[in-house]
Amino acid sequence: MEKPQIILHADVSLNYTVFDTKWIPVSTKFISLGTHPKGDGAFQIYEISGGKVQLVSEITKPRGLKCGTFGASALHQRHLATGDFEGNLQVWDMEALDSPIYDVRGHTQIINAIDGVGGLGIGAGAPEI
Repeated sequence: MEKPQIILHADVSLNYTVFDTKWIPVSTKFISLGTHPKGDGAFQIYEISGGKVQLVSEITKPRGLKCGTFGASALHQRHLATGDFEGNLQVWDMEALDSPIYDVRGHTQIINAIDGVGGLGIGAGAPEI
C-alpha cells in the first residue's frame, strides 16, 4: 500500500493565522480567511497565474474570520458567506467588499463552520446557509 503524498505547488508567507480557504467559483482565484495577532480579520484574494500565486486584494475586517462558503450562491453571483469569532454571519459580494450585503448575529459565540446549499440550482429549494 502506498502512502499519501502532499505535493507543494506554491507557498506564500502570511502574517496571520489561516482558518479557511475557498476557490472562487469559475475562476483561477481563491480566498484566504483568518485572524491577525491583534484579533482583526484577514480576507485575502489570490490568483494563480503562470504557476505562481499572486495577491489580488487584501481587506482587513473588524473581527477575525473563522469560516466561509460559496455554497448558497449561484455561480455567477459569487457571494461568500462568512462566520466570525463573535458569532456574526455575513454575506459578501466579491466585487464590492467594502461592506457585507447581509449581516446578522447568527450565534452568541464563534461560528466554527459554515456551509450552504441551493446556490447551484440543483434539485429543489431556496439557497440556505
